Amino acid sequence: MSILPDLATELQDALSAFDIPMACVVTRFVESGPPFDPVLTPVDHACSGWIDNYTQLDHVDSAVQINDRKAFVLCSSLDITPTTADQFKLGGVSYSIISVQRDPAGACWVIQARA
Repeated sequence: MSILPDLATELQDALSAFDIPMACVVTRFVESGPPFDPVLTPVDHACSGWIDNYTQLDHVDSAVQINDRKAFVLCSSLDITPTTADQFKLGGVSYSIISVQRDPAGACWVIQARA
């Protein structure tokens, strides 16, 4: 039996207690119409999260650019799994999703976001 599922719930509760997560949106573009003339329709998925900066060590010998931001989205607040084809929006700023990982506790999606 693993303690990680319980840890994820405790982390989410603690973050919410301190009002850290803010309202944000992951936008997925859904394709419809004929294959030769597809129409992309943005579908917003509301969630809770926050943005942080990468450390200087994260920029050394990596694909993290100097203006990239590290976004965290509570897994329990998002009804989809984010991908690099989606966009992340917080505070009126829209970011391209460069990479997505899940934290070890399973509480948050960790997104490399680029404006």
